[in-house]
Amino acid sequence: MNIMKADYYLSWDVTQFKNEYGDEIEMEIIQYPNEYLVTVNICDEQPPYRDITATGTHPRSKKHAAKKAMILLYKQAYPELFNR
Repeated sequence: MNIMKADYYLSWDVTQFKNEYGDEIEMEIIQYPNEYLVTVNICDEQPPYRDITATGTHPRSKKHAAKKAMILLYKQAYPELFNR
């Protein structure tokens, strides 16, 4: 029997917000029994088009998983500011 991981989530939430650089961020937070999984995206609707995604996990903390994902996202989206 093939059971997908999605069958075991405890909660799921999606939020959208503008960051300090004016980009719209979509954050998806999924709580599984043994971890939080946070996926963040920047998808531009006007040129220059970017579609950037990053993921962070943590065994107990939604906040720590989100911070990991945001750091990875910012390193991709703003390399001149965050890859020093």
